[in-house]
Amino acid sequence: MRKSFFIVLAGIVLAACPAAAQSIKEAVYADFNRAGGVYYMYPFTAHAVTPPPKGYTPVYLSHYGRHGARYLLSRTQYERSVGVLDAAHDAGVLTEEGERVWSIASEYYITTCHNRFGDLSPLGWEQHVRIADEVYKANRAFFRKRPEIRAGASQTPRSIVSMAAFCQGLLKADPKLEITQSADVYDMDEMCPHHETNPWRAVEKEEGYYQRKDPWGTDLKTFIENRLDYRAIVARLFKSPEFLKDYRGDRAFVVDFFNLVFDMQCTPTESSLMDVFTPDERYALWEIDNYIYWIANAPASSMRDLPSLFHIMDDADSALAKGGPAVHLRFGHDTVFLFLISAFGADGFDIVPDSADGISATWYNFRSPMAATLYLLFCKNRKGDVIFKLVINGDEATLPLEPVKGPWYRWEDLKALVSGRFQRP
Repeated sequence: MRKSFFIVLAGIVLAACPAAAQSIKEAVYADFNRAGGVYYMYPFTAHAVTPPPKGYTPVYLSHYGRHGARYLLSRTQYERSVGVLDAAHDAGVLTEEGERVWSIASEYYITTCHNRFGDLSPLGWEQHVRIADEVYKANRAFFRKRPEIRAGASQTPRSIVSMAAFCQGLLKADPKLEITQSADVYDMDEMCPHHETNPWRAVEKEEGYYQRKDPWGTDLKTFIENRLDYRAIVARLFKSPEFLKDYRGDRAFVVDFFNLVFDMQCTPTESSLMDVFTPDERYALWEIDNYIYWIANAPASSMRDLPSLFHIMDDADSALAKGGPAVHLRFGHDTVFLFLISAFGADGFDIVPDSADGISATWYNFRSPMAATLYLLFCKNRKGDVIFKLVINGDEATLPLEPVKGPWYRWEDLKALVSGRFQRP
């Protein structure tokens, strides 16, 4: 249940858009892999590293990382995409283009994805090893203090293996580090509160996408109809759309096929089916997917992952009281990641538009790519004053707070912001 609602900020912050001078729409058209939303691969680029103001020393690093690149979540997702094409091929109802698409999709499934459901792909392992090296190099002096490093992961194998890869990356950078790892059910309230394995879970079982409602009561079917001519896509592949009536219908097939097409970038393959969609269709599909994720993960619509935020806040206070140095690594999922950066108000992610049509102007789900990584780096001075910066996918974030200097903010100010916006569950 939603317990508070976001304050609408004046102004729109686009500084952290994938291309700073571009709108989000332009950024998607510049790289259509972004149209995959949470299937987008972590963007390894050069990043600025701003040291703390004079007199402040790093004492604690608090991290939350999404698992790395994975295969589609379940056999069902493949059945609803490749499986439908298989059946259509057998029935002889595919067009010439449909046969081409079926041939690529079928071979891709057999050679790359068969019986790999929700598993971390080799690309996901490589991502976390590399990101760990980036985090280490950006904070080299701090890690050389030999901080106590504690790592935890959600109950899913892809999160656990991602944790192992990240820790291995740290140890490659500095073999003298000591790291403890765990993946306990007890900690699921911190890693992924809404997950069914969380024994502390307080939220009800979520409804399907078409039953969820945003603050404006938007009808998802209408939202899709206004953006995408999915019937035209189906007509290019199937001789008769009537065939899809036994397979959840034409609209559902296009959305399911979107997942297959854009997840291909996350797996070890040279195959691609992105050309099935025109550029405008790719953007429309992203807008639809982005809206679905906003409903499920933006605090203005859903508070299901609020416990993660308070765990991070409380863990920081506890670590700061102990005096450090310490590192807390967490490995979970895109849903929590998107909630957290929205809750922090990072780079305008807490802006609530006037309607669902405005969501994609400031909020974009490809900010949680495969292996998405955020961390708060805390520093103290001799007086005991605490400041921090928030780093998201390597970029230093701007927050709706008065900065001390550059990307550095007062910890007490963030605590006041969070306590003013949210009630503890």
